[in-house]
Amino acid sequence: MKLFDLVLENTLDGAEELYVQGARAAEGAIALSDGESVSFRTYFNILSEEYARLCGIGSATLELEAEGDFRLDMFRYTSGGEKPIGSVFCSGNCSEEVPLEGKDAGYIYFTVTALGKCRVTGGRWTVQKQPEREVKIGMVICTYRRESFVETNIARIAEGLKSRPYMADKLHVFIVDNAGTLRLPESSFYTVIKNRNLGGSGGFTRGICAVCDDPSFTHFLLTDDDISFDFGVTERTLLLLSALTPEHAGATLGGAMLTLEKPWMQYECGGKYDGLRCKVINSRLDMRKPQSLLKIQRPEKPDYYGWWYCCMPVSSVKEHGLPMPFFIKGDDVEYCMRAAGEKISLSGIGVWHQDFAGKYTGTLEYYTKRNLAAVSAMRCRAGGFKPAVRFAYFMFKSLLLKNYSCAQALYEAYEDFMKGPRFFMESDPEEINAHIRALENRICDAEETERVCGGRPQVREWDPDKRSEFFRCLFLALENYLPAFMFSEKVAVTDMGNPIAADCFLHRTVVHYDKKSGRGMILSLDVKKRRELRRKTFKVFFGLLFRYGKMKKLYRAGAEEMCSRKNWDRLFFAERSD
Repeated sequence: MKLFDLVLENTLDGAEELYVQGARAAEGAIALSDGESVSFRTYFNILSEEYARLCGIGSATLELEAEGDFRLDMFRYTSGGEKPIGSVFCSGNCSEEVPLEGKDAGYIYFTVTALGKCRVTGGRWTVQKQPEREVKIGMVICTYRRESFVETNIARIAEGLKSRPYMADKLHVFIVDNAGTLRLPESSFYTVIKNRNLGGSGGFTRGICAVCDDPSFTHFLLTDDDISFDFGVTERTLLLLSALTPEHAGATLGGAMLTLEKPWMQYECGGKYDGLRCKVINSRLDMRKPQSLLKIQRPEKPDYYGWWYCCMPVSSVKEHGLPMPFFIKGDDVEYCMRAAGEKISLSGIGVWHQDFAGKYTGTLEYYTKRNLAAVSAMRCRAGGFKPAVRFAYFMFKSLLLKNYSCAQALYEAYEDFMKGPRFFMESDPEEINAHIRALENRICDAEETERVCGGRPQVREWDPDKRSEFFRCLFLALENYLPAFMFSEKVAVTDMGNPIAADCFLHRTVVHYDKKSGRGMILSLDVKKRRELRRKTFKVFFGLLFRYGKMKKLYRAGAEEMCSRKNWDRLFFAERSD
């Protein structure tokens, strides 16, 4: 059976070296002159030796499609360094088997050196193994008024199915339209489901329900509507799930997130949650480098995968219920921790997505902090002291940044969390979202932003290694009690996605600047709002300190009802608010 096809090219600028290095493909082939070489030590073409462990195989075969004479060199790269496996001289198509050790989580790659003129036109990695099981994937795409992204990805899937017709019976796409505005022609490979605006949580859950209602599906695949991906990644997913040994059959497969801003960089592939914060694994890796490719072969086991690309067996729903009604943020963390079981990832299974810093708004903190507080209450042993201190830290940081909208959102997040699980089951998510969105700061255009800054702003890069925790906390505690006359009229500039609080210390005006668009949030000191939000900070601080134990009991008792099909059906089909 096939593991995956070699991929020679992609249309995404900046991603070329994730496919081949040393040459460029044109019109589906790599043309080489005498003595020229091309390396397939790349993110999408290396063979991870994790296949040996996951699929119970001892070897794999490279089937290379080529024209002309060339030398094929094969290598193994592990923590012990690079070792040659062997060299063969070939004329035209060739096939070469390599052993897979699987002891050290390394990878296999090859190079082609032309002996005269030659062309590499394609190929694949195969194994002498029959599929362990039939797999059928229900791909769930949740969207809200982003028709162009959906149309692009549907076209990409259609083209992929055209070139791989055998997958037509193994993949169906469920597009959950939370806005009810999507207009697509009828098709046999996708179904559009109109849904209330219940956020990503509600959209994905509606799609999961549709998949689980059809017993022919074995897995559901959750993807964002705005990802950019090669359909070959979906085929790899299907083939891998088909080949997993019974020991790994119930595994959840997570796809890496590569950034559209820097297409060669891995932003995340799984993360850990310690009860207070999420920490991504193997972040900011340059996937053009051999050592980066090695790091991702057997990474630290994550607690969760992001739902830009995450594939789970439908049996997880039968055993653990549905996701939590969080609207957005934290649903993937909670559900993977609860239901995912074994978690696996492989090089070559990844998609491109906009860096989260570019999508950040302060009011998103409402969902992030509210929902993760609920996750901590349900799953973590910690008492109320750490959550209370962390809340105070976030509030004082927002005040230092002059982002009073964000501070208000944070306050409401923890206030709503303290209402317990009944809040999530009885409140109207659409009304809440409308209220939170109304808190958002105005984003000024580039011209106005530059006028306030006195020219094009210069933004200092955020570097956590150079930020002193001691002085940061000192600044946060001090500034919020100083009188207005002590503040400088000089405008402070900080990055909108990763603001540096210390840079805003004792500045009356702060510009949160987006380098990509040139736009910014222009925020100013407001002594009255600052005073009011300080009062609210201490109200919630002591509430968390003394009532957190009760909250833990309430959330743990109510968790099953929150994620039940009955609760979700009530949300799906409730009367829309005016």
